[in-house]
Amino acid sequence: MASQDDPADEIHSSSPSVAEPDEKSGESTAIRRYESIRLDAQETEELTRIARAISRQWSAIAESRQGRLTRMETVTGIPEDSPVFDPNHPEFDLYKWVKHNLHGMDEKGIKLRRAGITFRDLHVSGSGASLNLQQTVLSSLTGLFRLGEVFRSRNAPERKILRNFDGVLKSGELLVVLGRPGSGCSTFLKTLCGEMYGLKTGEDSMIHYNGIPQERMLKSFKGEVVYNQEVDKHFPHLTVGETLEFAAACRAPHDRLWGFSRKEYAVHMRDVVLAIFGLSHTINTKVGNDFVRGVSGGERKRVSIAEMALSGSPIACWDNSTRGLDAATALEFVRALRTSADLVGSCHAVAIYQASQDIYDQFDKTVVLYEGREIFYGLAWKAKQYFEDMGWFCPQRQTTGDFLTSVTNPLERRVREGFEAKVPRTADEFEKNWRSSPNYAALLKEIDQHESEYPIGGPVIDEFRESRRQQQSDHVRPDSSYTVSIPMQIRLCVIRAYQRLWNDKVSTLTTINGQIILALIIGSIFYGTPNNSQSFFSKGSVLFFATLLNALISLSEINQLYDQRPIVEKQASYASVHRQF
Repeated sequence: MASQDDPADEIHSSSPSVAEPDEKSGESTAIRRYESIRLDAQETEELTRIARAISRQWSAIAESRQGRLTRMETVTGIPEDSPVFDPNHPEFDLYKWVKHNLHGMDEKGIKLRRAGITFRDLHVSGSGASLNLQQTVLSSLTGLFRLGEVFRSRNAPERKILRNFDGVLKSGELLVVLGRPGSGCSTFLKTLCGEMYGLKTGEDSMIHYNGIPQERMLKSFKGEVVYNQEVDKHFPHLTVGETLEFAAACRAPHDRLWGFSRKEYAVHMRDVVLAIFGLSHTINTKVGNDFVRGVSGGERKRVSIAEMALSGSPIACWDNSTRGLDAATALEFVRALRTSADLVGSCHAVAIYQASQDIYDQFDKTVVLYEGREIFYGLAWKAKQYFEDMGWFCPQRQTTGDFLTSVTNPLERRVREGFEAKVPRTADEFEKNWRSSPNYAALLKEIDQHESEYPIGGPVIDEFRESRRQQQSDHVRPDSSYTVSIPMQIRLCVIRAYQRLWNDKVSTLTTINGQIILALIIGSIFYGTPNNSQSFFSKGSVLFFATLLNALISLSEINQLYDQRPIVEKQASYASVHRQF
């Protein structure tokens, strides 16, 4: 039998059966005779491609089934002090830890929040000048003389970024977002999470989360739909452990398992995410940035992932979160999302460039973007066949993710022989082909079924509100999106401020020593001034210098305020602390 890597040039075709007598029984038995058929190179290559595709699909199905069957063990008989539940032990098992916590939540009556995303006729546009200048006091005073610029900015033409998007992502599903840079992947993820700064949705666009409209979700349940941006933004002088412990403390629920206090819960959750993402060795290392020495770029990316994972949101969008990670770490990250979706029921949309085949096989659904247009949305294992049936050729050993992305690149895609005049070429033609395909009709049917199951304004809102109220502390308003009260947030932010000062001893001591030196110099100038009216001017000069020098030293904090603002905005979007803190 010929191997797949070296197929034979001949195959055997069966001829009609011929009856021949059996020597022992004398009865006739049917014997099937075969004859050889010579194949040309093109037919051999096509048969090899089909055989490899079938083999790859069966291997993926068998691996998936084997993984699911081997993970059906129970945690009922495992003791509480077992090392599989200890994140600081080498035998720590994430799957068993999650099952253990779910079992405890069921016993305590804690309800989980589950939700999906449904969107129809999604149009997103953006407007504004290509260059924005920082406003100053002078520009504000001269604004009356520049009314023409104000009106021109308001009447700036809108640019369409996303057009005619439809889809549904149910609870417990993973969606991979594929497309070349500039195709709208980041805008798509931001729109799903409500990060609409500088963006505008169409009037007919609709987004809801299992019947909860997006406006209501962002107002009453902010922090349940979170977005992980591509750029890492952290306080550079905080250590990894301090950064993650702050994130865990801000989302520490009122009803905690196993009798943990808030401090113990924050420390435990910090250790868990450190173990999951391989950051335990960096617990006392500064996060750092481009100017402060700290962890590596890949480890900083994992800190961003761990920080958002601590929010415990049922819906999360990850914008190129595998950038800077090695292949093994990226796969572990996606497997962690897979475990969360299977056990907790969360749903995740992930934009990934150059995803390996193992990573791609973890996802349930795929969306392919081409210049702001949706050209496929459906089951992940159907995407490759859809474009191959369209007429595009997938080279051997090319991953499915790379193939789907290459279809949108005129310099990389290859047409199968005989389809040169049939395949679409432009983004509009791809979109037209998609909207007239049976897969699109099946998607619309799935959306209708999901909306009939979760109508807008249904009981999911009450379930969300009840679950959120279980987690909130005693002095938090029921309609608030935050988990801990304002005094708790102030206390956590004050502790974090002292940690930043302590970890940045050089800057702090430099400022203090500078003030001491200046005080000695100025004090020596006016030392011995008599206590009479002749020294009135001298004593006033001392007060002037004391006020002026302290005011000038505080100017050095302006740059830090600009650097800290994006960090505070990110944490406010996670509903960790108020934006004013």
